Amino acid sequence: MLRILLYVAALIALFAGAIMYGGNAIGAWDPLPPAPTPPPAVKVSHSKPKDEEKPAGGKTSTPAKAPKLTAAQKVWVKKTNLLCRESKSEVQAVLARSSTATTAGVLELFSRLKKVNAELNDRFLAIAAPEGYQKDVARLRAHFAREERYFNSMQRALEQRDLKTFYALNDRLTEIALDETDILTELGAYGCDITLSSVFD
Repeated sequence: MLRILLYVAALIALFAGAIMYGGNAIGAWDPLPPAPTPPPAVKVSHSKPKDEEKPAGGKTSTPAKAPKLTAAQKVWVKKTNLLCRESKSEVQAVLARSSTATTAGVLELFSRLKKVNAELNDRFLAIAAPEGYQKDVARLRAHFAREERYFNSMQRALEQRDLKTFYALNDRLTEIALDETDILTELGAYGCDITLSSVFD
């Protein structure tokens, strides 16, 4: 459901590259360095360039105000933001109980993160979608199904020590996660736009 899990998955591959290939590389068994400071999050926009949006007369229109949320939509946003905040502590707890010092540790960590991700998806979908949000929640449901298939394929790639496939799948998964974030923030769930740096706060 959340970008936070995808970034952690990418970090596992970065940490574990030498280990997954046998631990013979220099420093492969050394303790992991602190996580790097990530660059600022880049927002991917799917909108058309401004030049294409101008009316035929060349005049720009006044930006439309965001639609006012109904009471039911406000409840949905509140519950969704709460779930996204709780997910941060859940992922931190998994990281605290895990180690990437061995191949088995990497596989166990990824398996735990995959399980947490599936649980978060189920908890999100259990929040009743209010009128006006059903179409977008259906889109998220489809994204979640694709996302979980990618997680399964990534786990198989790790088990086979195929990091090339793992990285390629992670790139595709990140695109799905960015789309999910866009949908959630458009619906008002700004607490779900989680960056890599927040994992390590």
